[in-house]
Amino acid sequence: MVPADGPIASGRRSPMTMYIAATLKELTRKRVFLVTLIITLIFLILFALGVREMAGLNGLDAASPAERLLNGMVLMVLGLFFAQFLAAFFVLFSSMGTITGEQENGLLLAVAARPIPRWRLFTAKWLGHAVWIAVYSSALFLAIALTLHTQAHLPLLAGYLLRGWLLFMWMPLLLLTLTMLGSVYLPMLGNGIFAALLYGFSLFNGLVEGISVYGGVHPVIQKFNFLIGLLLPTDSIYRRSLYEVLGGADWAGLAIGDMGPFSMNSIPSNAFLLYTVGYAIVLLLLGCRAFGRKDL
Repeated sequence: MVPADGPIASGRRSPMTMYIAATLKELTRKRVFLVTLIITLIFLILFALGVREMAGLNGLDAASPAERLLNGMVLMVLGLFFAQFLAAFFVLFSSMGTITGEQENGLLLAVAARPIPRWRLFTAKWLGHAVWIAVYSSALFLAIALTLHTQAHLPLLAGYLLRGWLLFMWMPLLLLTLTMLGSVYLPMLGNGIFAALLYGFSLFNGLVEGISVYGGVHPVIQKFNFLIGLLLPTDSIYRRSLYEVLGGADWAGLAIGDMGPFSMNSIPSNAFLLYTVGYAIVLLLLGCRAFGRKDL
């Protein structure tokens, strides 16, 4: 949606700010926005009811502090595992047609004709999506953490919670950057399938790594997992987020050392986190460059 120009609007806001605001408004009008909110609300209600029932059946109120801590950590692992699906769903369906979708309906041509460099327009669209995704991911993360803190009596330390929240929010932003780059080259449906498959491979990578705790993995599968982890490091960011929110090296091993496919035998390092930052910057620059050369 293109914001109307006027002396008041143009005098108070730059064109890039106007396009960011227009992207924010446009996202709220998409059906996927409403569908995501409804699904998220249903998930949070069912999760809260499930935690409450499990707390009653297992007698968490009467359990020892160690048992309450372990049970709460397991529920946190499961809650954030399904929460990342919701965040990825929101990213994929809201941004897979950012460029090609608007090009097909003619809206992009009208927007790109304005006196603003294309790389700024691409960045404005990325920022507009990123704001909503960050808000949504933050609300989802905090809702799960608050539910477990109040219902399962899981102790949460502010420092660990803050680091876990930032990493959980960073994960869908990486997926957003990849999806928007794909939207420059691929049609909307093709881009959605491509990004979803790559995200699925990344998730599969994490599950295989969890299973590898109980035995060896074929070298070919290890190389495949390593390659997927470099192409889309969302699962690595999720595992580091989980590691941080569960208390880091002090407590995380209690819950995630023996949980089948949810186990973690290795934690992404700080150097790998820096790699993900460079990964996002490179993809964003490639998207700006490709959009600047795209024939509209």
